[in-house]
Amino acid sequence: MDTLEKNQFRKTLGSYFRHEGTITRFGWVIMAILVVEDFVARLVTTQTAADFALLAVQLVLYAGFILMGVLKLRQIGVRDQDQSSFYKLAKCSEIVIMTIFISLMYHGSVFYFIVLLPIISIILSRGFKESVRYILLGWLTQILSQYAVMFLFSDLNQQGFYSNPFMLFISIAVQYLLFAFCGYILGSVHREYVRSQEENQILIDRLGDKYVQLEQAKKEIQSQYDKISQTNEQLEQANNRLTASLAEFYTLQQISQAISSIFDMNELLKFVNDVIIGVMGVSHSTIALCHGPQNHLKVQVSSIFDKKELAIVSDYINSDVLKPSAKDGNSMIDNDVNPDEYPFTRGRKIQSLICVPLIAKGNVLGIVLIEHGIPNAFNSDNVRLLEIISQQVGIAIENARLYQQMHDLATLDGLTGAYNRLYFQDNLQIEFKKAQEGNYDLSLLMFDIDHFKKFNDTHGHLFGDLVLKNTAAYIMKKLRKEDIFARYGGEEFVILMPHTTLDQIVEKAEDIRRGIGSMMISDRVISASVTISIGVSSYPETADNQVTLIKSADDALYEAKRQGRNRVCVACPKSSKKA
Repeated sequence: MDTLEKNQFRKTLGSYFRHEGTITRFGWVIMAILVVEDFVARLVTTQTAADFALLAVQLVLYAGFILMGVLKLRQIGVRDQDQSSFYKLAKCSEIVIMTIFISLMYHGSVFYFIVLLPIISIILSRGFKESVRYILLGWLTQILSQYAVMFLFSDLNQQGFYSNPFMLFISIAVQYLLFAFCGYILGSVHREYVRSQEENQILIDRLGDKYVQLEQAKKEIQSQYDKISQTNEQLEQANNRLTASLAEFYTLQQISQAISSIFDMNELLKFVNDVIIGVMGVSHSTIALCHGPQNHLKVQVSSIFDKKELAIVSDYINSDVLKPSAKDGNSMIDNDVNPDEYPFTRGRKIQSLICVPLIAKGNVLGIVLIEHGIPNAFNSDNVRLLEIISQQVGIAIENARLYQQMHDLATLDGLTGAYNRLYFQDNLQIEFKKAQEGNYDLSLLMFDIDHFKKFNDTHGHLFGDLVLKNTAAYIMKKLRKEDIFARYGGEEFVILMPHTTLDQIVEKAEDIRRGIGSMMISDRVISASVTISIGVSSYPETADNQVTLIKSADDALYEAKRQGRNRVCVACPKSSKKA
């Protein structure tokens, strides 16, 4: 074990000597602090004049301590410290100087533990056994120097146990026993480290044998691997073709499912746009649809989030360079994009793009534009796949438009564009329940056009229809998104306004009444103006349920007519009704 410790000391524990310099310099700092502390303690505690002779002795000892440290550090890395007598002598001198220095301090018994500092590196590098003699040296030196100071230099006025020689001996002995105990604990760390190094060396030898075996196996495996690699390359090519086919199939399947399950146009296009980005791996994808008699393109959905960049795309989406797709229904690809030729790419560093038309029943419905920031990003296979996707998207758009038309027929009044009575009744139940659960106000405005029958008989039914259309159009411009405006029957209309109090809906009703009264309706032959009578009610102030909400608004409307029309009447509060 001793031989192993020496070998490990030379091979692996050399790292401890890197800390020897740190410990030594740390000791220099501590002794400097102790010199200052002792000088101040004597001035403050004993209240006597400074003893510069003692200070000079301490400084000489401090200089000797530094000198021994410097000589010791020079031995590290130059000679084998384990065999260097000079290194041991310097180490012993450090301990002796430090113990004498502590003995000369005013209350040196507090700082006996400082002697352990230069011994720590010995314990860590050589083990506890090697440090025993240094601990004994420190102990003997401490006793002799302390007694010498106590008997020969009594004028130093030391305090504490110095007045009792026996207690002084006991104090020093106990502290150094504690030093030895701490050293023993540190030494056990050293022994465990040496033992682990021995076990590690055995493991390293075994691993070396395994490594040789693995190298031989590696050569055999490499030869087999080369053969397999050739076969694998062939399989990989076939797999890539199969993967591309599966990706196309999956994409078309997803879009087909969307066609059958998503009927909202915007939701459908957002879903398709996300699928295109995922499958094609592009930087941006934009879907623009044709609008108006001139079939001008308008961006419907896009993955471009920057508002300025999206505005540039929207402004130049109808540029001539996209006409082959938007007008003629032909696909186009460019892997070296010039921003001057494609103004909608300015400032976005687009290098490649593909544009294919969205076609349904032979008509161009719009385009799909995909872009990439690297040159030569696309090939003919990408164009073919995007064309297949676009065909499916064209069908989806046509289906969504048909569904929207059917929905409008089922829920909207064909003449005015307002919701019909059936839609209003269904949503009244829903909104009333929400108001009850959310504990908020729900108000209803009911109005009809004054003397509409007489007006209709005078000017004709076509002009009467025009009055209804213009009135409804004006109302729809004045409403919020959450309000529900419906034609209740004939010339009678209702407006349901969630989160609106009775005072607020009265104010809104007056605004609508004045606005309609100031309108001039004309069909280029006849010009006329109309007035309306309005009744308003509100939950929970004037109505307890949806039935009384409609009835109280209708009663208020009747009262407005009775009072002379062209006015707003408010339903009676619930307390008045009971009375």
